[in-house]
Amino acid sequence: MSISLTPELRATIERRVSSGRYGNASDVVRAGLRALLREETAEVWREWQAAKASLPQDPITPETEVDVAEQVRALRLAVRLKARK
Repeated sequence: MSISLTPELRATIERRVSSGRYGNASDVVRAGLRALLREETAEVWREWQAAKASLPQDPITPETEVDVAEQVRALRLAVRLKARK
């Protein structure tokens, strides 16, 4: 795999490697990708919590179940579409 980096990003990677914290550029990139995945997972969690908080607090009825299922489907679709970008 080959990637293009701006001079600033290349310098950032080189600084991190020369600090001794990372063994090589690949280690830095892997750490960055893991951080990105954590951030995206946290965002999905916050969206799920917001959707959950917006649900009616009334007893669950068949209509409520349908509404919840539709909201979950919409959130899952949004996550899939965002992942494709």
